[in-house]
Amino acid sequence: MKKCELLVPAGGERQFIAAVENGADAVYVGGKLFNARINAGNFDDKELTDAVDFAHKRGVKVYVTMNTLIADDEMKKALEYVLFLYEIGVDALIVQDVGLGAVIRENLPDFPLHLSTQGSVYDLRGVQMAGRLGYERVVLARELSFGEIKEICQNTEVEIEVFVHGALCICYSGQCQMSRYFGGRSGNRGECAQPCRLPYKSFDEDSRLVKTFQHPLSPKDLCLIDHIGELAEAGVASLKIEGRMKSPEYVAIVTSIYRKYLDQFYVKGSYTVTAEDREALEQIFNRGGFTEGYFYENPGKELMAGEIPKHRGIKIGKVVKKVQGSSLFDVKLYHKLSIGDGVEIQGKNVTGNVVTYYKELKSGLTRIGDIKGHVEHGDPLYRISSKEQLAAARKTFENKTFREGKYLRRTPVDMEFCCDEKGFAQLTLHSALTDKEITVKEGPFEESRDRAMDSGRIEKALRKTGNTPFEARTIRIEEGIDRIIQISAINDMRRRALEQLEQALVLRRSGGNFSAYFMSEESHGNTLEFYFYDWESFCNYVMPDDLNALDVDKVALIPLVDYEKHYAEIPREKMVLPYITNISKGEEDQFIEAHFDAICEHYRDRGIYIGNLSWLQAFLAAGVPVYGDYGLNICNAFSRGLYCSLGLGHCMDSLEILDDGLGAFPLMITEHELQGSRLIDRKKERIKIVRRDFSSQVTLIPESENLEIKKIKDKISEGKMIIRIYC
Repeated sequence: MKKCELLVPAGGERQFIAAVENGADAVYVGGKLFNARINAGNFDDKELTDAVDFAHKRGVKVYVTMNTLIADDEMKKALEYVLFLYEIGVDALIVQDVGLGAVIRENLPDFPLHLSTQGSVYDLRGVQMAGRLGYERVVLARELSFGEIKEICQNTEVEIEVFVHGALCICYSGQCQMSRYFGGRSGNRGECAQPCRLPYKSFDEDSRLVKTFQHPLSPKDLCLIDHIGELAEAGVASLKIEGRMKSPEYVAIVTSIYRKYLDQFYVKGSYTVTAEDREALEQIFNRGGFTEGYFYENPGKELMAGEIPKHRGIKIGKVVKKVQGSSLFDVKLYHKLSIGDGVEIQGKNVTGNVVTYYKELKSGLTRIGDIKGHVEHGDPLYRISSKEQLAAARKTFENKTFREGKYLRRTPVDMEFCCDEKGFAQLTLHSALTDKEITVKEGPFEESRDRAMDSGRIEKALRKTGNTPFEARTIRIEEGIDRIIQISAINDMRRRALEQLEQALVLRRSGGNFSAYFMSEESHGNTLEFYFYDWESFCNYVMPDDLNALDVDKVALIPLVDYEKHYAEIPREKMVLPYITNISKGEEDQFIEAHFDAICEHYRDRGIYIGNLSWLQAFLAAGVPVYGDYGLNICNAFSRGLYCSLGLGHCMDSLEILDDGLGAFPLMITEHELQGSRLIDRKKERIKIVRRDFSSQVTLIPESENLEIKKIKDKISEGKMIIRIYC
């Protein structure tokens, strides 16, 4: 069985060192964002260069995330940055924008590419398509079950990466427009404001309040610590921890625990997670406990965090009474609490602080403070942070930089020491991280008339690797060296050899360049498209007179499943096109698979809109005209050119560049079954929950149609070829 790597996040030097020191096989860091409004605190060029070198000297890989969509006017700077990453030895790029990926693959074929989870790949067909596009690895959507992951791994040579710990998105990654819609901050552009973590009220069709979670879009965090052995056996190449913007203490604790059990699995073939380690994971961060997500089945309401969308901590007691005239409280504890711990009382009101006062009372209660705010008898007490836990985590990374420090993680080195017949001493180093053999010589040294050198003294000198990134593993010393070699000379040889080994592990590339290319799509007459979510909406739609009067072609788009079911009812002369939903996992895919031949026969004359990688190749190979839908997230000429080169007739722009005023476009596609028919936020924004009998997912759209006729007319006058209205 090939060992899978543990891939750990880092958002800065301290997080990076915490990841490496606690056992990461690879670290992923944020790349530059090309939207000038955003400052995510990512590494600058020098810091990233130092980070890559630091990791490589310890046998750790570095992947840089460029998993945002790139606009045409940003592409030049993006490619300049890619070239910089290539030259400093970054091991792979994690990419969402397939146009960017295509240019990299064309011009830097030896630069590995991983397709981000933002690529919305959820099945074997999608993985195979990604492989054809040049991606060595695919990060699967987090909605897949273990059985689905295993099937994919067993039927592809493309490496598979899965998330095993950290925050979950309620929407399929890459298909979310909520943050952009509500605040102009796009999740596909690295600036998500997380509106899914906000409170919403749920209502049914009759506008009656539905009793459900206060935060109905906020999932718990994922924890698959019990299943990493199964994933490794299934053939998963990389186990990914989420949390690039979390604390270095979080990175240290989560990494060390997953490292511990992954190692135990490879040594023993099994493992049992201790109660202490489970508690450690919950203590450092959890949203109302953990979930295994969709690992076995759709967990329903058990997926959700419930009433508190942030870190909840561990329940350790309850309030008994407040000490009058003070900020002290008497509490009943059934778990450890210490001065310096952070606590929170999560009653009707949430209040908390760092514990600065602690006294055990004869009554069996404990008096703590300083806590301000309204608290009632019986309110639960949670420990939000453990001073002891954080202090232990900090020991793994504090007082260490990329340049200096006493590091825990070192690369094992094998050494050979000998002396030739002319009196020259030779030290040779071998490391599994490089094919290069490092050899240094010194001498000649005088012959000893008394006795051979003490090999123990030589070994002791060679093992003094100090603050270097190396440790001596095996040392072979020639027997009977009869030369007078000072220990200082051996120390000098060791230092020189280790310095050369460090340089050998620093990866630099050269010769890369980009020759930009653009491929234009086929010309297309002015067309007004009306996108319907289901058959009923299509049948009941009444076109506004202002739109009906426009002298342009008009096309209706309806779900392929609905089209097939009502195929005989649709006049052949009427311009109606079918589309496959961007996420068609489950019932929709099953229908397409069962009726594939009939579908190809029915639409070979008019074509199909497809918004995911999964179905592109199948329909192209069957000779059906294929048009790229918005789910492919086409934001630049490179992406458009790539899909045109594959044979797509034309492509719709991503919703990322859709103007407001063009209807009720999709905000989310989720596998989770939400309660009610609509959501209303604190600002009275209304969101409709669209359920379709052929789909395993639900779609969220604005309840307001938001249709601006003037904007549509302006686009036609500007020569915009295809204008789509979401109905």
